[in-house]
Amino acid sequence: MQKGVPQIMDITSIKSVLHDLSEEVLPSRFETAQQPEPNIIQFCLRGINNQTWIEVSWDSDSPRILTINRPEKIGTESTLSKQLRYGLKYMALVTIEQDKFERVIKFGFAKKPGDEIKKYLVFELMGKHSNIFYLDNNQKIIAVGKQIKSNQSSFRVVSTGSIYSEPPSNMKKEPSPNESYEEWKESISSVPESLKYCLINTYQGVSPILTKQLETFSNLESVEIMNKNIDFISETNLKKIYQSWKIWIERFNKNNFNFSIFDNFFYSVWFLKNEIINKDNIDQIDGLENYYNFHLKQKKIEALIKKIDGIIFKQTNLEKKNFKLQSDLLINSENYQLYKEKADKIFMTHEIQKQDIIKGQKLYKKSKKLKRAQNLIKERMNIYKNKLDRLEEFSALLDNLNSLKNENPTTRLNLLDEIKAEICREFNLRIKNIREQTKDASGLESSPIEINTPKGLTVQIGRNMRQNDLISFKFSKKGDLWFHAQESPGSHVVLKSSSQIPSDEDIQISADLAALFSKAKMNIKVPISLVNIKDLQKITKGGPGCVSFNNVEILWGNPTRGKDYIKKNLKKAI
Repeated sequence: MQKGVPQIMDITSIKSVLHDLSEEVLPSRFETAQQPEPNIIQFCLRGINNQTWIEVSWDSDSPRILTINRPEKIGTESTLSKQLRYGLKYMALVTIEQDKFERVIKFGFAKKPGDEIKKYLVFELMGKHSNIFYLDNNQKIIAVGKQIKSNQSSFRVVSTGSIYSEPPSNMKKEPSPNESYEEWKESISSVPESLKYCLINTYQGVSPILTKQLETFSNLESVEIMNKNIDFISETNLKKIYQSWKIWIERFNKNNFNFSIFDNFFYSVWFLKNEIINKDNIDQIDGLENYYNFHLKQKKIEALIKKIDGIIFKQTNLEKKNFKLQSDLLINSENYQLYKEKADKIFMTHEIQKQDIIKGQKLYKKSKKLKRAQNLIKERMNIYKNKLDRLEEFSALLDNLNSLKNENPTTRLNLLDEIKAEICREFNLRIKNIREQTKDASGLESSPIEINTPKGLTVQIGRNMRQNDLISFKFSKKGDLWFHAQESPGSHVVLKSSSQIPSDEDIQISADLAALFSKAKMNIKVPISLVNIKDLQKITKGGPGCVSFNNVEILWGNPTRGKDYIKKNLKKAI
């Protein structure tokens, strides 16, 4: 499994979730549903003493069923969520069914416990074939997550109004606790593949992640046994795999589950406590929710960074074209004197004709027009230059997000959302799914970085334009010091020195941090502008974070030293 990629929920983890769910929600009343994303449905069940939210995803990369904390309410409604909300409201969930080794789950709903089942929710969590079905008691499809046309599948057409049919049956061998080592070895030896694929292709319920778990659990003499052919695996190691195999079957059959996570990217639901070192044992329900929440947010972060990079790239190219156009016009406008001289020459001739007069007048007119246009062209060039500088600043802020490792994914997402919204507002871009910003600064979803100097003074670091504006003008006081990389885009850094005189070390640390959070952070040394807050002015016609200043002092900041300091001392990055 690739590090950083969410683990696919296999049959073992699905069964563990359903086991917990059955104990928690049978019976319970359906209350509401919402669809936050195209391939995700969230619905609420109310029991006697509690409320349970369930999230089901039929996304091909991470199909899953989880209990989750109460989600944010979605303003817009989807057709699927409407169908569920109005069709299942106040109905009772009375059954949860799942074939032993199939990733097909069926929720049965009746008017009340003990009555005939009238509606079904069917979840097929099978990789790229994952889907959700809402059925009546005759198996007729009322609503479906994704429709499948005849040209997409010759086996199974899926559409509203059609009759639901089960996925193809799994013809592989069912794992048995009674199978001896010799029988097991013979079964997997019939497939000329690596041990991993021998197990997957021979037995039901075996996934790539299960083979990894078996390998981890078995305490083998060498690594990557699963990728070797059986002929090249020692009998000792193969017997160890078999013993782990038997343990998995036993715990699977007896619903003996426990969530364990390794290195934040690999988890198991059947390792028991204290069996494996270097792992954390967490509550099953919370563990799975937190795991997928973390990894799916990482996926969103990567996608959002790519999106913002694309916006900046596209807008930069546009502004460069605009600048070049004005530059060409400026060069052309400098020929106004040439047109005037040509007109003068025409009117100095003794034998001037009517057409010569017309031509001369046109040349004078063009000369005057070009001369007047020069100032306007220079203004436009300045506007486009400022826009390019602002795009560089946005690019630097985006790069600076990587300056803090292991930062809360929610914080990173919020920061990225804000940067994206700022770019779109400033350049008047219409981009879908821009999160609405709060009306005032106090309601911002993210806050500047705060870190203390060796002498106990606070340093604030802005991570988007709005934060830069806030720490430089709203949060600052007379006596505070402002730092910024000279001639390089980057974050505003403010040393809160109004209460006491900063030491040379305090000032140097602030300069190092300004160097770290700049576009020049790969340099050994970076020139840093140091300005007293009282000498800092906001450019009224500029966007947030646009400043001018007087009485600047130049220091040298060391990005490496800033990185080491923030790594050791940062306690708060909200």
